[in-house]
Amino acid sequence: GYERRINLGDFGLVAFGGDAQKNTLHVEINAQGCARVQDWAKAEAWGKSSGASITRLDLAHDDFEGRHVDISKAREWYEAGGFTGSGRPPSPKLVDDLGTGSGKTLYVGRRSNGKLARIYEKGKQLGDKASLWVRVEVEWRNKSRDIPWEALIRPCQYLAGAFPCMRFLSAIQEKIRTTRKALEISYASMVRWLKTAAGPALNAMLHVHLGDAVGVLQEVVREGIPKRLKPYAGSMPDQLLMTVT
Repeated sequence: GYERRINLGDFGLVAFGGDAQKNTLHVEINAQGCARVQDWAKAEAWGKSSGASITRLDLAHDDFEGRHVDISKAREWYEAGGFTGSGRPPSPKLVDDLGTGSGKTLYVGRRSNGKLARIYEKGKQLGDKASLWVRVEVEWRNKSRDIPWEALIRPCQYLAGAFPCMRFLSAIQEKIRTTRKALEISYASMVRWLKTAAGPALNAMLHVHLGDAVGVLQEVVREGIPKRLKPYAGSMPDQLLMTVT
């Protein structure tokens, strides 16, 4: 949706302009560009200091000899629940080369949901039919999640934390959590605080109002939202329809 685009050679692009873009600047660095970055800590510092946000992040692990992962192993992971966290298992899709040697790809998850894993035979896709090189790659988008700048300096930990089956990549795992999950935790914490701090008072007021909860709320509710929920304000209208226990 930007009006202007400047190509950065073979390394990415910069886009800007357009009333709908609200004076923002889009910077995109592709794999070749990332390979030229010598100090990711400086990139992290720049992102934080400039108030920039990451809208897409791809992290990958290359198993050049296919010792730890291949397509068959990845399918076993999926069938054993290795890609399932606390919710439903993400949807899988296998692109089979039918023995042609051009390389198979297993997709787990959906880009539209903001998180997609790709396990593919990278060597074969580059033209070596005998290659054992397999790449494990996860793509995040900032849909219902905040992608932390720390992932640039600890990529292995965040890749290892993407799915249970990838924990072998690092002894320490970090997760990019969805905004929904963070909102659930913050909302539940707020409810526990209110119950402890004001539960008896609200109960007394409910008796005074003869069980009329609306009357109680009209007497105590004021505009605004708690500080702990402000980071998720944009998600609240839909998210607070959920049941929080």
